[in-house]
Amino acid sequence: MWLYSRFLEELKKRIPDPSSRIIGSSEAGNPLLGFTFGDGPVVVSLVAGAHADEPVGPNTLYRLILEMLDRPGSFGNLFRRFRFLLIPHLNPDGDAANASWITRWPEPAPFLAGMKRELPGRDIEFGYPGMRPENRSATAFWEREEPVHIHFSLHGMQFSEGFLLLINDEWEERSRSWRKAFAGTMHKEGLHPHDHDRGGEKGFNYMGPGFTSTPKGTAMREYFFGRGDAETASLFHSSSMEYHIGRGRETGRSTETLCMVTEFPLFLMKTSPQDGVPEHYLALKKEWTRLKESWSRLDEGARDPEPGQVRRLASRYDIRPIPLGKAMRLQRMTVRGAMDLAERSVKKTS
Repeated sequence: MWLYSRFLEELKKRIPDPSSRIIGSSEAGNPLLGFTFGDGPVVVSLVAGAHADEPVGPNTLYRLILEMLDRPGSFGNLFRRFRFLLIPHLNPDGDAANASWITRWPEPAPFLAGMKRELPGRDIEFGYPGMRPENRSATAFWEREEPVHIHFSLHGMQFSEGFLLLINDEWEERSRSWRKAFAGTMHKEGLHPHDHDRGGEKGFNYMGPGFTSTPKGTAMREYFFGRGDAETASLFHSSSMEYHIGRGRETGRSTETLCMVTEFPLFLMKTSPQDGVPEHYLALKKEWTRLKESWSRLDEGARDPEPGQVRRLASRYDIRPIPLGKAMRLQRMTVRGAMDLAERSVKKTS
C-alpha cells in the first residue's frame, strides 16, 4: 500500500518537474495533482481519496497514471474513445494522518486503532464546489474541461459483507442489465453483495442487493433538518456527483451524467441472509465502535489493540482482508465496464 508521498517519488522518476500537473494545494500545503489523457469524445472523471481512511482508490489511480505515462501506446484505443481527467488523491493531508496503519497494511490492529477520517463539515466528498481548498482546486480543474459524461469517485468501506456500488438515480433504469452482469462478475470474483436496504434514509435509494444510489448533500441536509439538527444539516454541501450532474444539465445535454461510487471493503466479513439487512455488519459496527472508544483512552504509545482481542473479533465475524492487487483490479474492472455503459448511451443520443 503506497502513501501519496511514494506516488510523488515515483512520478518524479517519469516527470522530473511535475509542477504543470499541480492544480492546487491542500490545507497543509501539499500539492494536489490533476492529469489529462486522451482526446476522445466521451469525458471520464476519476477521483479518489476524499475520505482519508480509504487508500485503495488512490492506490488504484497511482498505478493507472504511472502505467499511462510509461506505456501510452497500450492505451491508444481508449485514448481515441475517451478523455480522462484524473485526480489521484484529493486528501493528501488525510493520507499522512493515516500513515501509521497504511504502511503496516494488512495488519488489522494498527488499522483498527489508527484510522482517521473527517467528520461532516470537513468531509471533502460533501464540500463542493468550494468548502475547502481541495474542493476549489478540483472544481477549477474540471471547469477547464468539457462537462464529463461519467464521473467516478473511488471510495471504500472498512468492513462489509461484499461488493457495494452506488449509481445515481437518473441511471437506475438504464443500468439494470449492466448491474445484473456486474453482479455476476462479482460472484465469479468470490464476492457476495453487501445487501443493505436503508429505505431511502439520507437519500440512499435501494436498487437491489449490492446497489444503491449515490449520496446527495440535499438529502443529507433534509435528513438532519427533519430531526431538528439544523447545525449538522448546514455542514453538508454538494457531493462531487451532484456537482457533475448539475454541470451536465447546465449544458442542456440530452444524456444525464453517469456517476458511480465504488465501495469495495478493506476487510470482507461473513455474509448475512440476502434480505436487505446486513445483520452481521451492523453488529460488528456496534462492537467495533465500542472497542475504538476504549482504545482511544489508552496512552499514545499503547494504542494498538491487544492481539488476542483482534483475533477473537476476526474469528467471530470471519474478517479477512482483500489483497491489494485484487482490490485495485476490482476498482479498474468496475470503471472499465461503466465506461462502456456511458459510451453506448452517448452514441445513442449523438
